[in-house]
Amino acid sequence: MGNIKTTYLPPQNWQDFETLMKGVIDVIWQQDGWQLYGRPGQSQSGIDLYGYDNKNRFTGIQCKKKNQTDSEGILLTNSLLTRELIETEIRSAEKIDNPSIKRYIFTTTSSRDTNIQDLIREINHKRKENNKFSVEIWFWEDIQVYIENHTELAYWYYQEYLENICKYDKNIHIITLLRQAFTRPAFQHAIRMEESGVDFIKAIKDTQEAITTGHLYNRRGDLIASSYSYLKISNEKWKKSIKSIYDYLEEIRTLYKIGLNKRSIIEHPTCLEFLDFELSEQFNVLRSKCLIKMNQILKELELAIIDSELIIR
Repeated sequence: MGNIKTTYLPPQNWQDFETLMKGVIDVIWQQDGWQLYGRPGQSQSGIDLYGYDNKNRFTGIQCKKKNQTDSEGILLTNSLLTRELIETEIRSAEKIDNPSIKRYIFTTTSSRDTNIQDLIREINHKRKENNKFSVEIWFWEDIQVYIENHTELAYWYYQEYLENICKYDKNIHIITLLRQAFTRPAFQHAIRMEESGVDFIKAIKDTQEAITTGHLYNRRGDLIASSYSYLKISNEKWKKSIKSIYDYLEEIRTLYKIGLNKRSIIEHPTCLEFLDFELSEQFNVLRSKCLIKMNQILKELELAIIDSELIIR
């Protein structure tokens, strides 16, 4: 295969493009709060997706599905976005409050266009002077970089294409989905005397479900991605490792129930309180074991490993 990169074509309809962008955001910013806004026919106030970016700024995303070729199939040399369209959508986004937009992103299937880039730079210069939210644009070339750099996106949205060009590997499809499950907050920080949030044990259960069914959900119950059960992994060593991880997660759930019964874990509306230091350490050790086993598989597949303070303690 050499070093030639795979070329991914844009989705053929706007609904699939919005779904793809939701997947990109879920992967690159690893936030559970991102949502598609509204439904067809409803006023969307200039945004299709909303949530918080990696710097916790409330961000709106406008998805623009535009053709890359003309009616005769000839590649266009300029974007089909216009000044009027961009300025109209910005004005709509400015009406959003509680909270108000801090970052606004146009994502488009159009190819990169210097005319539009110059326009965005001009708009931002004026907006900065008036202390208004920033505006940026992600062209299809930019989105494709995210797909190239995050293998899971290729497997979630371009499985059939990868199969057609003989690049599909079911093992990678399953493992990249599980990697996403283990990059969630429940596996990122050591438990001390308090664990922020009350979704901790649900995240453990959801990760077990991802292992057994190949379906990964966020905390609201939305399907993020799907692959196959871990039983479909062809490498027996990896399959046994995933089964061990499942058992560690089951042990966490058992310890959690015991902690609740003994009142050594107290569920508050916004956090969990651990009154037993040794119990909290058991949670840390078990999650660390899960991540170590996952990272060993990821290394063997030459995929990006999972970063977490649980495995650098």
